[in-house]
Amino acid sequence: MKDSKAKANCLPRWLIPVALCVVVLLAVSALARRSFAVADLVNSYIATPLRVIMAALTRYIPFSLFELIFILAVPALITAITVSLVRDGGFCAKIRRLLSIVGVIGILFSGYLAVMTIPYNTTPLASRLSIEEDTDISPEELYSATLLVRDRLNELAPTLSCEDGVTVMPYTHEEVSARICEAYDSVREEYPFFYSFESRAKDITFSGIMSDMGIAGIYTYLTGEANVNTSYPDYCYVFTVAHEFAHQRGINRENEANFMAFFVLSRSGDPYLAYSAYLNLYEYLASALYSSDKELYAEVSRELTDIARQDNKRASEITREHRNSPLYKLMHNVNDAYLKSNGTDGVVSYGYVVRIAVGYLNSTNN
Repeated sequence: MKDSKAKANCLPRWLIPVALCVVVLLAVSALARRSFAVADLVNSYIATPLRVIMAALTRYIPFSLFELIFILAVPALITAITVSLVRDGGFCAKIRRLLSIVGVIGILFSGYLAVMTIPYNTTPLASRLSIEEDTDISPEELYSATLLVRDRLNELAPTLSCEDGVTVMPYTHEEVSARICEAYDSVREEYPFFYSFESRAKDITFSGIMSDMGIAGIYTYLTGEANVNTSYPDYCYVFTVAHEFAHQRGINRENEANFMAFFVLSRSGDPYLAYSAYLNLYEYLASALYSSDKELYAEVSRELTDIARQDNKRASEITREHRNSPLYKLMHNVNDAYLKSNGTDGVVSYGYVVRIAVGYLNSTNN
């Protein structure tokens, strides 16, 4: 009897509901993989409100809170474990302190399941936008879509300002966030499944390290922030902000966040935002066209404006500078495992944006 009481005293009572919460969310996650309705329900009534609240709480912090947490997380965990073991209080007290650390990790894991994992299984974006996804794309269809995007780029490029051969956005980073929020708000008038709220992208101070990891941006549920690598050209920065804002508004799949960034920016009415949308999409489509039919690719790319070529070249140079970093390969494998754990095909899923884009472009230009 005394032993059972001693064991009970070693176990923090609040740990039990945390454990139950994790178990329930794991069960819901398993159900969500089999039912869009379950994932949609959790995303609409739990995940998205949490995203909105966290974005509002951290919006006015002038730096990336996520970056600070990321830097301090490991030292803080090591310190907490060390203090738990060396402090006086006997064996049971030490166990209670260690289990409390486990409980905090359990709370964070519960948030990850509710905000990140379950919403990966929501109704596909193509269906929500009433776009017929093109699953069997011919080289000619891909050529037509790429041609449309190239021609739009050639129209927009001469209206933009350039410095050192690359385009320069005519806004501050904070102004870009505001304009992209406005673009999302205007889309919401037609597609009300988006929440309407203001947020701001957070520039990462150690963007060079982020480039070594091969990461252009990251959304973190812990702080609700859209964090952006500032090492890349302006057109990449704009697209990354729009991509992370898509995550912030409940679009968790990477390929869908990519398309949503294009969709919102291209409809914004802003020349530079639209240019960013079309150039990023051109890179996806041109790459697919090159793999499909090199002659058609050569025909399209031959007439691409030099302005877009220089922007693309600069972004490629930055990627090459960091591609041999050990962090780059490590994070590629980690990201691939993360995507697969959420029911996608891994990093290759980024290529699926081509299917949605071709279906959308062909339907809007017929």
